[in-house]
Order: sequence, then structure tokens, then C-alpha cells
Amino acid sequence: MIPAVQTALNTIVGRVTTLDHASGAGRIFELFVMTSMARGLRDAGFSVWLQRSDGTIIRPGDADRRFIQRGGAPAGVPAASAGSSNASVIGFRWGRRRKWEIWNGIQFAGRSAATHEIDISIVPGSVGTEIRKAGGIPVGRPRVAIECKDVGTSGSVDEMRAFIARLYDVTLLHAHHRHMHFPDARALHPGSPNEPKHRAIVTYWQENRRTKNIIARRTGFTAGTAPLGEYHRVEPHRDISVGSSTVDELVWSVVNWVRHNA
Repeated sequence: MIPAVQTALNTIVGRVTTLDHASGAGRIFELFVMTSMARGLRDAGFSVWLQRSDGTIIRPGDADRRFIQRGGAPAGVPAASAGSSNASVIGFRWGRRRKWEIWNGIQFAGRSAATHEIDISIVPGSVGTEIRKAGGIPVGRPRVAIECKDVGTSGSVDEMRAFIARLYDVTLLHAHHRHMHFPDARALHPGSPNEPKHRAIVTYWQENRRTKNIIARRTGFTAGTAPLGEYHRVEPHRDISVGSSTVDELVWSVVNWVRHNA
């Protein structure tokens, strides 16, 4: 999968990049899904760029064209002042609309104060800009959340249940803000735009349906996962591998959501 990741990065920048990835097949699988989505967005006409951890864009003429994947334990978003050697992100936008960012391996805080790693997340660019001022962990639910599983066994009901539980904890409804310190009721803090689609909503049912939630697996799912995932609007994407039609299905599912929401 590394050659496919490298090709996607080179295509986005327009010149050969240096990939500094974490060890482990599972982390490469995450990068493959992340960069496949970015390339799909580019093919669909979006402006797509690679971005350093300090917020600067990686340009073709730069001497340093490293794309860095976070290693070690899951963490939040580093401060821009910490420099450019932390985890990179991928940015995109449609025309002159708002910028968005694709993150890998970032922790989100839930209502319980517990933190939950989301393998791949898509958030408004303003959220990243705000957090990078001092660094920290976003509170709330990303607009797109993808769990990646590069394992040989089929996905179980427990695996689906665990992902749903994480999404449940990071969901911030309108009523929850009565007990929180944020000045405005948003689905994700800090820095979410003041638009209806980013404001906190009334029910979990609604939030599940206006976000995009996916489990992407190298293998398949057991039969019992289907009704649970369907009710909570978690899309199962199976048999993800380089060159497969299933990758295209995953990518275009995300691209089509972004077209209508970004």
C-alpha cells in the first residue's frame, strides 16, 4: 500500500514528496484510506493540498516536502508554534467555499471527558486553525469519522458497537450545552463556523444522519453487524485493498457527502 500512498501524495503536490509514516500495517492502511479520499476529492474538482503541522502548505518548490504521519500514542492537535515536524494533514475546498481538513489519528473529547481516537476525521478548517493557536484536543464530533481495520478476521457486532459508543460520547446535542462552558451550541469545538449545519442539533438520530460515519475493513463483516450499523448510520465498507472497486465505492461515498456539505 505504501506505493499507492506515495503516488497519491506526489499527485496532490505535483512533485515527489517524502513519506514519513508510522510503523505497522494498520497505520499504512489508514494512510491508504486517507490519501485515496484526498485523491478522489482532487479528481472530483476540489482543490486539495498537503499541510504541515504548523499550518503551512507543502508546495512543489519547497525543499522540505515531507508528509508526516503521527507515531506513538494517540494525541490531540499540536500547536503551530511546536513547528512543522508533527503530523501532517490534508486540506481541501470547493471553489471559494470554506476550507476543510482531513486528520489521521486525532483524539476527540466526549461529554464524559474521555478521549477517543478517530482514525480518519474530516473537520472544518477553522477548527484546525483555532486549535493550532495553542494545541489541544477538539471537543465534539467530526463531520466525517472513519474507523480503519486492517485485520484478517471479520468485523463483529462488538466492533460496531464500540465505534457507535465512541460516536455517542463525542456527540454534542443542543441540550448538552446547558451543562458546558462553550459560549455557543456547536457540534464541534472550538472554531466551528456559525452555520446551521455546524450548530448542535436536537437528537442523536438527526446527528447520525447529517454526519458521515464509516468502518473501512481489509476483510468483511459478520451478518449481525448490518442492522446495528444501519440503524445508527454507520456505513460498512469491506474488502478494501489497492486497485479494488470497493476503494472507489468508499471514496465516492465520502466525496458525494462532501459535495453536499462542504
